Parts: sequence; structure tokens; C-alpha cells
Amino acid sequence: MVLVLAAVACENREDGPRVAPVDVAVQVIFDEQFDRAGASSTEVTLRNVTSQQTFTGTTDESGALILEAIPSGTYDIAARRVFSREAFATFSGLQVNEEEVTFNASRAAVAINSQNAQVELMLRSGPVGDLLIKQIYFAGSDRVEGALFRDQFVELYNNSNDTIFMDGWYIMGALGRAATTVQSFTQPDGQWDWQQSIGMPANVRANEDFLYGKWIYQFPGTGQQYPVAPGKSIVLAQTAINHQSPFVGNDGEAVTVIRPELTVDLSGADFEVFLGEEFPNPLASDIDNPAVPNMKNIFIFGRDFILDNPGREAVAIFKSDTPVRNFPQYPTPNVSEIRDNTNLYYQIPVALIVDAVECQPSPTNQVPTKLPTILDAGYTFVPAGSFSSQSVVRKTARTFGDRVILQDTNNSEDDFTFFPIASPRTFAGN
Repeated sequence: MVLVLAAVACENREDGPRVAPVDVAVQVIFDEQFDRAGASSTEVTLRNVTSQQTFTGTTDESGALILEAIPSGTYDIAARRVFSREAFATFSGLQVNEEEVTFNASRAAVAINSQNAQVELMLRSGPVGDLLIKQIYFAGSDRVEGALFRDQFVELYNNSNDTIFMDGWYIMGALGRAATTVQSFTQPDGQWDWQQSIGMPANVRANEDFLYGKWIYQFPGTGQQYPVAPGKSIVLAQTAINHQSPFVGNDGEAVTVIRPELTVDLSGADFEVFLGEEFPNPLASDIDNPAVPNMKNIFIFGRDFILDNPGREAVAIFKSDTPVRNFPQYPTPNVSEIRDNTNLYYQIPVALIVDAVECQPSPTNQVPTKLPTILDAGYTFVPAGSFSSQSVVRKTARTFGDRVILQDTNNSEDDFTFFPIASPRTFAGN
């Protein structure tokens, strides 16, 4: 009797009703930074927690995948999408230095059965993209009816998929010659030959691997005080006031603008440069807005943050663990003797530069370039020239919902266009 019952029990275990396999519908999407777009060509793996049996497949163009006849059970699920640098640029509009960009997603201990056979996975990557120079307003507005040069500004943009803290970042103008005449102390294009500067080590590539600061300012902050979310800008103003409205200069004189539409309201800028305490006779327009944080004045050129209004300017942004004031300084190579009044310029490694933009007066009126090709293979300019109210602004590569990706090919001739009237926090088309 016992043997018979045991045999029946075994027969029931082997031949009794089983839980039927299910077809699992998987949907893989990118995260919010890429507007939750469907992730095509993504490898998906289901691994049974108990048996360790795995099932794999690849999503279609919409990011969907059907895995057929999957035994019910508990599964760890993972997805992985790898882009080449070129493919990622096509997909996102973002240029990256890495050879590959990898997105991953995972969910642990997911119960798969007839009542739960649909799974959504959201792909995320590590930080991609950079802080970019979005807009440079160097031209200024009309000398009589506008604001002259006091309304100049630079706009930076978080083109990455992660929050960037501005604390400690530097912005600089690269020093260079405006003349194209070739001298004994210049390179063949007329630019300074820094290799000849007094004290320059012989074992460095002084022209190729370094920039030399014409002016340098540092963003304030204690580390995480000034966040910039993905797709957001910060505006650095020469003077953070409404330049469209009358104001009283620091000399007590009233200043009005005849045509306010030619200039900009910078009262809502995120940062400003204030040099009013650096000189006994500061510019009357250098007003300190107490509501706007002041930059740290690392190396000053002139009596305010005045950009070259014809456009002979090259602007770069970088971050360094070593304070810039600890960097080496050198005189221009035409200096034969260093005296007490000799200007020495900080040497900034090109390897630290995150973004840089070369500006020129016009295609027919160019000065020697200040940036190596690795930083900018071209240049940008405003067609109407000095005091035109025009600014150079980076083009839009593509959009994901409300998220705008700016074009960054390291060639400003391709990456930039212009605004007829400078406009902070505004996007340009292509």
C-alpha cells in the first residue's frame, strides 16, 4: 500500500498540472533627459533567481521586445545599450570624448507570471556632455543711443545630463596679438611664440599645450552652492543691472538710454564682475548689484570685465584642483628683461579646458588665432561688428521635449550663429 501511494505521488508530481510559460513584453526607454524615447537595439537579459536560467533578446526600433515562453518565476532583469561616439552624437547631438557611451537599466526580483508579464526599464548613463559657452555678447550697443559696452555678458549652458556646480570654475580670455606682422618673437601667423618667453622650460610645448590668460575670473562658492541643472544657463554680466532703464553711476551722475530696445536687462544675471574696489578711479558704470554674487578677480585686464567689442576675443572655461594663482607666469615673448612693472601672464594647460570659442572681427578682417585647433577649429563673428547689439550664440543640435541639446563640434564656424539683438537665456535655431 505504501509503495503504491508513493508511486502515485511521484506520478502526480511529474504529470500533474504545471504553470504555463508566458510571453513577456519588455519596453525599454531612455530617461527624462532624453524625453523617455524608446531605446532601440538594446540587449535585454532575464535571469531566473532560482534556476539561474537566462533569456535574452534585443529591442526593436520602438524599444519593445517580446520574450516568448518564459517560465513563471522570479527574475533579475537588465538592459544595456552601447553607443559608439559617432552613433551617440547622431542620437543625442552631444559630442563626447569617450569612444563609447553606455546606458544601463536593471530591476531585481521581478515576479513574472500570467498576471505580471509586462516590464518597463529606464536606461541611464553616467554623466555625458559638458558645460558650454552658449552666448558671447562682445559687440556692445550703440555708443550714443545704446549702452556702449557696459551691457556685455557671457552665457554658459549645462549641455550635460547631470547637474553641474559652478563653484570654483574659471572663465578666461586668451591673450594674443592683434597684428599679423611676423616678428622674431612670433609664430609664422604673427601670433606670440611663447616658447621664447623668459623662463619658459625647453621641454614643454608652450604654444600647443597652453593658453595664457588675458583675464581670468573664478566663480564663487563653497563646492555645491551654485547648481546648474541640465539644460539650464547661467549669465555672467559685466554689470548686473537693467541697461534698458536709467541708472545712477558710482560717480553720482544719472545715465539714460535713448533706445532701450538696443540693449538688455541684466538685472537677473547670475554673476557679475565688480572691480570698483580695485581702482582709485573705477568706471562710473561699474556698479555692484548686491543681489548678484561677484566673481573672484583672479587676473584683471582693464578697469572692468570689458570684452573686445570688435571681436578679437577668445573665451575659455575650465576647472582646476590647483589654484590658478599657483600656476607659472610668463611675460610676452617680446620682453627681453623682467622688471617690476612687467606683466606676467598665467599659463593655463589646454588639457584643463572644457570649452573654448574663438571670435574674430569678420571673415575678411582676422587676427591670429589664440586657440589651438583641438579647442576650436574655426571661429565666430557678428556680421554688423562693433556696437551693433549683436551676439554670437550656439546653435541647437536637437531637442528632447523641453530639453535642448546645443551643437558642439569644436568648430565655432559650424556651431555658432548670431542674434540681431543679444538675448540672454534664448535659444537659436540652426
